[in-house]
Amino acid sequence: MQSPIAIPCFKDNYIWMLVGEQGCWVVDPGDAEPVLVWLEAHQQKLAGILLTHHHADHVGGVTKLAQYFDCPVWGPDECRTWRTMPVHDQSLLALPGIGQALVVSVRAHTLGHVAYHFPEHGWLFCGDTLFSAGCGRLFEGTADDLYAALARINRLPVETLLFPAHEYTLSNLRFAQHVEPQNMAASQAITDVQETRRHLLPSLPSSIRREREINPFLRLHSAELRASVATWSEQSFQSEHETLRLLRRWKDQY
Repeated sequence: MQSPIAIPCFKDNYIWMLVGEQGCWVVDPGDAEPVLVWLEAHQQKLAGILLTHHHADHVGGVTKLAQYFDCPVWGPDECRTWRTMPVHDQSLLALPGIGQALVVSVRAHTLGHVAYHFPEHGWLFCGDTLFSAGCGRLFEGTADDLYAALARINRLPVETLLFPAHEYTLSNLRFAQHVEPQNMAASQAITDVQETRRHLLPSLPSSIRREREINPFLRLHSAELRASVATWSEQSFQSEHETLRLLRRWKDQY
């Protein structure tokens, strides 16, 4: 099975293209034009659209694409304006020529945010919930929601490949290095990603194994990280929930 293809969009978005024998599927097409250009260049047709959440940079191209190709649009309740097929937590979707996708609720960035897990291929399309070396802002959900969402993702097999919707890796890594300066994996990742981006290549996908090494939001157990958060916040705390809440606040102000 061909690996998903990153189609750059706007300043730092990726539209993920899944290529199958019976057509292509896209995840979160914020703009129709780069999708149409890619499909024409590769002589492919669009079979369907998957939406993770309702923000404009993820849904802006849906109407044009769906009308042009007369294809289904799967999405959560918050995407009811654009979707034609509803999905809910634990919905199982059959994508012809691609495989089965399990819908996973990861509410936090938005209240209805979902991810799409393809167990057969080891793929997770996680939208704006989890980024490489970071996580999404809490526009609608709470820190407790984020803790639960990240825990659900972190329980997947470590080989699972992660396909976030934004190229935020380098800036996230700089924050990761700031809060955990002795984390050599994060320091090396900065060097690696700088080289990758120098060649104008995506730093994604990542993997759960890699994120456990470099992503502070999956490293709440780290004594160095917890000490850094305590120093920054001038608070004493015990729980990972509280560590996450303060870490997210710190990142918002970084």
